Amino acid sequence: NIGCLSTMRGEARNPTIYTAITIGEYYRQMGLQVLLLADSTSRWAQALREMSGRLEEIPGEEAFPAYLQSRIAEFYERAGSVRLKNGKTGAVSVIGTVSPAGGNFEEPVTQGTLVVVGAFLGLTWARSNARRFPAIDPLISWSKYLDQMKAKLDEIDPQWVDIIKHSQKLIFNGNEVKKRMDVVGEEGTSLADFVIYLKAEFLDAVYLQQNAFDKVDAYNTIERQAYVFRKVHQVLQKDIVAKNKDDARNIFFRLAALFKNWNASPWQSKDFERFEAQINDFIKG
Repeated sequence: NIGCLSTMRGEARNPTIYTAITIGEYYRQMGLQVLLLADSTSRWAQALREMSGRLEEIPGEEAFPAYLQSRIAEFYERAGSVRLKNGKTGAVSVIGTVSPAGGNFEEPVTQGTLVVVGAFLGLTWARSNARRFPAIDPLISWSKYLDQMKAKLDEIDPQWVDIIKHSQKLIFNGNEVKKRMDVVGEEGTSLADFVIYLKAEFLDAVYLQQNAFDKVDAYNTIERQAYVFRKVHQVLQKDIVAKNKDDARNIFFRLAALFKNWNASPWQSKDFERFEAQINDFIKG
């Protein structure tokens, strides 16, 4: 722990965050893999605003200094991997948190961060209030590293990246249907569109959400994640035959309950195999 940005005085926050990244670079040059957690960069930005005000500099948006974005970029751009002369590879990975006031993602610190980072996990009040944990909103979260990670992910499942892209598309399509339903109601939505919405909700409920109070679901190996994800994908690929919307809702309700019990079963245990057999029966049926 280099320092606590949330409680330190303003003039101490700025050197603290640079001290941390410098120490990380030192260990990187030793051929080590370093993870730096910067929590919260918003407090650092507030310190920059405070010092800028004392220096009577011309303020930018929301009184932050005009050079805020360049300072944020300079910090994150110090992350990366290097190949040393002895053949070893060292790396510094930076995970920074931003705490926008009121959850406003349009404020300068958030926008300045989004420009330079390679991945973004956006937590929203809407998901938190809906008790969908972790409250990471898949509609606003993204990663630029998916294709770069393909070779590594292919070692676990050759179709993993393709399944991810299909799932992303389904989540967005399901959200579009939900927006229309908010306007015209469920009655004005076709059964086919309603099934798309239910599939997106099913994916969210059984794979994106997690029960941290369950010993099994709280942590999963990457092998199990890939295995379960493929099974979820097989369900999503299946043509759902339903008489009406209530019938479709009941089908996905039973499926979600089945998958949640499966998620809570230890890997390759008798319960795991029993629930998997029921899932396979649905896929084949």
